[in-house]
Amino acid sequence: MSMNEYLDLQAFCRLASGVYPSNQVFCLADHAGMPGLHGQLLKSGPPWASLFQQRAEESALAAAPLLFPLDQTEVRFLDWLARHGTYTSSMLMLSTPLDLHALRDRLAARLRARVSEQMNVMLRFFDPRVFEALVEVLDDVQRERFLGPADGWWYLDRSGELASRPARYVAGEDDGPLELSAAQEFALLDASEIDQVAAQLQSLLPDAYIGMTPPERVRFLRRHLRAAKDSGVVATHEVSLYCGLALLHGEDFAQMSPWKDILAQTGTGSIGFADAVAVL
Repeated sequence: MSMNEYLDLQAFCRLASGVYPSNQVFCLADHAGMPGLHGQLLKSGPPWASLFQQRAEESALAAAPLLFPLDQTEVRFLDWLARHGTYTSSMLMLSTPLDLHALRDRLAARLRARVSEQMNVMLRFFDPRVFEALVEVLDDVQRERFLGPADGWWYLDRSGELASRPARYVAGEDDGPLELSAAQEFALLDASEIDQVAAQLQSLLPDAYIGMTPPERVRFLRRHLRAAKDSGVVATHEVSLYCGLALLHGEDFAQMSPWKDILAQTGTGSIGFADAVAVL
């Protein structure tokens, strides 16, 4: 891809600084999605902190969420971030009056969540795919509290497009983990289905899947996830199969024999989609 297909982080820094001139702009990056980031931080020299510091996961630096300021004068570092972060679902950006360490402490507190049956979990909100779904399922009070460390939040969605969430900085400490209801928990799981299917396609049909550009992959998945559900294919492993067949046999495979007949049977509930395909 050419550089003009990646996020222009210099322009973003100018935009964020113009909107919130008294604040500093930070990036929260998922190191697991951007291998080599730690080395780039050491080479480029900005201060940084891991949200896993003083946690059981502290030694897992390769998978840690790393927090660091964005400086529009660090052109080479910003270009590296853009190339490795635009399409990897690895970057959140924040505008905040807090300094690095105060922001790290407040963001680290958001790693703690409690789901149904009082189970404590680590909330991977630093993954933009999780963040995007999370802010939609939270109620107004939860959302204001969760976004409180910053005046502005931005993230790169699955298509590499920059998206924003309005927020209002709230001073003070955070008390207790985020409590998610069973309905909120299940909504987050449902939102992750597209990523589960993507992982299956990348594993089983890598050439066909990776041959598409990242935005094309997202459009393909959304189109065929919707078509699968409309045809009565609902289990995630069967949705993955449906999308795999679309990759192998073309966009209109569902209108062709024998798939059209199989999907008609699936729609009536007389047989599961995977079972019907298996007997071909």
